[in-house]
Amino acid sequence: MKVFSFVASIIATGTQGLSDEQKQRISINNALCFTTGVLAIVMGFIFWLITDKLQILIPAIIEGIGFFFIIYLNHLKKYETAAICMISYHAMCVVYFGVLLGTQVEVVLALLFMISATYLVFNKPKSILIGFCITVAGLLVTEFFYYSGIIEPITFSHNVTFFIRWVCIAFILTLNTVCILFYKKTAIRLMEALKERSGQLEKANHSRKIFLQETSHEIRNPLNAIFGIVQLMRLDLKNGRTEETLPALVDNLYVASFNVKDIINNVLELSRIEAGQLDAVNRKHVHIRHLLQGITGIYEYVAITKTVEIKLRFDDNMPDLVFTDDTKLSQIVNNLLLNAIKYTRSQSVITIDCGLRDDKWHISITDQGGGLETENLQNIYRCLEADRNAFMEGTGLGLHISKHFAELLGGTITVDTLEGISTTFTVLFPAKDIVNRHTPAPQRSMPTPRQFAGKHILVVEDDKMNQAILRNFLQNNGATVSLAGNGVEGLEQAREQMPHLIILDSHMPKMNGREMLFHLKQDETLRNIPVIIASGDAFTETAEMFRREGAADYVIKPIEFTALRQVLDKHLNNNIPVNPIVG
Repeated sequence: MKVFSFVASIIATGTQGLSDEQKQRISINNALCFTTGVLAIVMGFIFWLITDKLQILIPAIIEGIGFFFIIYLNHLKKYETAAICMISYHAMCVVYFGVLLGTQVEVVLALLFMISATYLVFNKPKSILIGFCITVAGLLVTEFFYYSGIIEPITFSHNVTFFIRWVCIAFILTLNTVCILFYKKTAIRLMEALKERSGQLEKANHSRKIFLQETSHEIRNPLNAIFGIVQLMRLDLKNGRTEETLPALVDNLYVASFNVKDIINNVLELSRIEAGQLDAVNRKHVHIRHLLQGITGIYEYVAITKTVEIKLRFDDNMPDLVFTDDTKLSQIVNNLLLNAIKYTRSQSVITIDCGLRDDKWHISITDQGGGLETENLQNIYRCLEADRNAFMEGTGLGLHISKHFAELLGGTITVDTLEGISTTFTVLFPAKDIVNRHTPAPQRSMPTPRQFAGKHILVVEDDKMNQAILRNFLQNNGATVSLAGNGVEGLEQAREQMPHLIILDSHMPKMNGREMLFHLKQDETLRNIPVIIASGDAFTETAEMFRREGAADYVIKPIEFTALRQVLDKHLNNNIPVNPIVG
C-alpha cells in the first residue's frame, strides 16, 4: 500500500490548486514520464546483462533520469515546458535506440505512442501541432539513418535479437496501454458528466413546465379580475351608474393589480434562486418594530378591501433591534402576509406576533382561513419539484421564496394548523441576531395630503401613461411637476429650472436613465439633486448599480404609491421611510 501511495504522490506532483482539467493533463504527463523512466532503467539493465553493451545501459539510465526530471519541472509549475520536453525527449530516445539497434527492433513504433500522448498532454492547437512536428521529425531522422547507413547498428545473435525485439514490443505496448487507460478514464468521466447533465436538463425542462403552469395559473386569476372589473366600469360609465358601484370596483381593481405585481416579483426572484444566483446577505441593525409597522401599513389597504383587520403584537421581552438583512426579512413577511390576506375569511383578523421563544426570536402570522388539511402540509413548500397536483394552489411561489430567504438568514419556517379554524406560519431566527439594547423607533411624520407643497419634481419618463399617473399623484400631494420624455430633455429642463427631486426612468430613447444620472453627477449645479430611479428591472444587482453611481433610491414598476410617498418623504422632508422595500 505504501508503494501505491508513493506512486500516486509522484503522479499528482504539481497539481495542487489547479482546475480538474489541468490536473488531469499534468497527472497524465507525470504518469507517462514515471512509467517510461522506470521501464527505461529496468530494460537498460536487462539488455546490458544480455548483451554486455554499455551503449545501451548508460543511455537508458540517462533516459530514465531525464523523464524523472520532467516530473520535477511540473513540480516547479512549468507545465507547458514539461509537456514539450516529454514529447521531445521521447523522440530523441526513439532516434538514438532506433539508430543503435537498427531495423531488427521496431523502436519507431514508439512514435505511435507519441501521437496518442500529444492529445493527452496538450489542449491548445499550437501545442498539439508542435507535438506532431516533433514526432514526424523523429521518424524522418530515424529513417534517414536507416536509409543512409551512416551509423552501423549493433548486431546480435538471432536469439538475442528475438528477445530484445519482444522486450521492446512489451515496452511500447505498455506505454500505449497507459495512454489507452487514460483515454478510457477520460471517456468514462465525460460519459458520467454527460449523463448527469442530461438528468439536470431533463429535470430543468420538467421544472420549467411546472413553473410556467403555476405562473400562468396564478397570474390569470388577478388578470381576469382586472379585465372583468374594467369592463364593468366601462358599462357603468356608459349607463351613468358610477356613484354606487365605482368605489367598490376601484378597490377590487387595486387589490387585483397588487396581486399581479406580487406574483411578478416572486417569479423574478424564483428564477434567480433556480439559476443558483444567491444574493449576498447584507446584515445591519434593524428596528424590528418599525420595520413590521411599515409592512403592516402598506398591506392594511389590501386587507381592508376584504374587510380583514391586521393586528400587530410584540412580546414585552422582544428587544428593539435585530442584526439581519432587512430586505430579505421584508420579502419573507410580505409573502406570508399576502398569502394570509388571500386565504383568510372575510370579516376576520390576521395577527402578526413578534417575540422571543426559547433560544430564538420569531415572527408568526396567523390567518382565519379554515386551516390546511393534514395531507397538504408535507407539500406546502414544494416548488417545481413535483407535478401540478402536489402544489398548494396559488401559494407555491411565495412560500418557496420565503423558505429560501429564511434559510439564507439562518432561520426556518414552520406551519401549524387548526383544521377548520386557522393556519399559523412562524419564521424562527437564531437568538444571536438580537441586539440587547433599547433604541427608540425613529420618529416619522405620517404622510398627509399635499405634504410636498412647494416642491418641484421633474419626472423623466418616455411612457405617456406613466407620465400622467405620476403627474396626477404628485400634484395631488401638492408638488409642482415638470415632464420630460428622455434624458436629453430631462437635462435641459433640470438646467433651466432646478428641481428639488428627479424621478428618472431607466430605459428611454436618445439618452437612458443611467446616462442622464452620469451627466447629473458630473454637473456641479445638479449633482446634489436626489434622483429616484423608477424601473421595471426588479433585480437587486441593477438597483445596487444605480445606487453606486449616485441614485438616492430605487423604486420598481409598477409603483406602489404608499411606498413611493415614503421615499419622497425621506428625500424631500428628511424623514426616514417606514419600509426599505420599494416595489
